[in-house]
Amino acid sequence: MPDRRSHMPKMTKSQDRSGVDEALIAMFINMSPEDRLRANDKALKAILELRNDHTRRRSNDRESERPS
Repeated sequence: MPDRRSHMPKMTKSQDRSGVDEALIAMFINMSPEDRLRANDKALKAILELRNDHTRRRSNDRESERPS
């Protein structure tokens, strides 16, 4: 029987056993408050774009499934 652990992603040196990426935390701690806000705004913009695209695709798919 194959070892299931071989299919699991390897932890990096900056990750602890809980999966927390300490390097990512350190990066944000070292950023200025303004830079953290900019990073947050960019992440929010990306999330909203993904959500809107998903909603638009679902709507288009439903319209194309309707009988003419």
